[in-house]
Order: sequence, then C-alpha cells, then structure tokens
Amino acid sequence: MRSAWRDGERVRTVEIEPLAAGRYRVVVDGVPLELAVETLADGRLRLEGADGVTVAEVTAAGERRFVRLGRLDFVLRREDAARRGGAASQAGGLEAPMPGLVTRVLVVAGDAVRKGQPLVAIEAMKMEHLVRAPRAGRVKSVVARLGEMVDGGVQVVELDGEA
Repeated sequence: MRSAWRDGERVRTVEIEPLAAGRYRVVVDGVPLELAVETLADGRLRLEGADGVTVAEVTAAGERRFVRLGRLDFVLRREDAARRGGAASQAGGLEAPMPGLVTRVLVVAGDAVRKGQPLVAIEAMKMEHLVRAPRAGRVKSVVARLGEMVDGGVQVVELDGEA
C-alpha cells in the first residue's frame, strides 16, 4: 500500500508491505524499515525494528491522523486523498482508518446504502470507528469479517455506483 501524508509543510510518502504475520517492510521518504508490529491491549502499537522498540498511538479524525511515537507528536493529513478529490471513495473502495478489530459488519453484498450510513465498525485505540458510505450506492462486496484484525488502509467494503 502506498500513500502520501502532509506533515506541516512537508509531504511524506509511505509504502507498507506485509512480510509475515505481524511483520512489515515500511518505506518512509525512501528510507526502508522492517518492523514487527504488535497491537497492545490499550490499542497502542508496539513497533520493534533494528533501532529498538517504540510505542505508537494513532488516532484517526477524517483524513487526519494524530500520531504519537514515543515522545514525538505528529498531525498528519492524508495528502493523496485530497489530491484525488476522493477518487478512492468514488471508485468504490472504503478502507479501515487504522489497525483494529472488526466488531460489527452492518451490510451484506447487494444492500442499497445511503450517504453516511454505517457499514462496518472497527475497534481501535479503545474507540469504535465507523466506516460510513461516502455516497448512496449498492454494496458490491464486504471484505471485512466479524472478529478479524485489519490493518489501516485495507479495503473493508466495496461500493458499486448509485443505487
């Protein structure tokens, strides 16, 4: 998965490639890292790499992410979504806002949905995050399964055109 995030005046590119269960190759601004990622009981993430262990806390708010890495705080805004003008949503793909546990799947393939309707609930950081329909349409497929862990940015529901 490739994305771009605005960090103040700077745009950072991020690529994430799953390697094995809980292991990822992450490239930030061209710098590669291999990380073991563990979700802690309180929703924070334990990141272990060549430089040691860091605890990360990520809170999603729309296209923004409030990120705490150890003692460092960042406010990131999803740059690629803004540049595309919401093209991902218009194309039908709806993504998990952050890593978490699917606690509710509220639709099935074929359901007609209205703009703003909750589709999937994901528990992360001790909070419930609802993935909502960005527009009216029909559910083409539901990728998320009740009780499964999902990574942030992973498609959980796909919508067809207008209902």
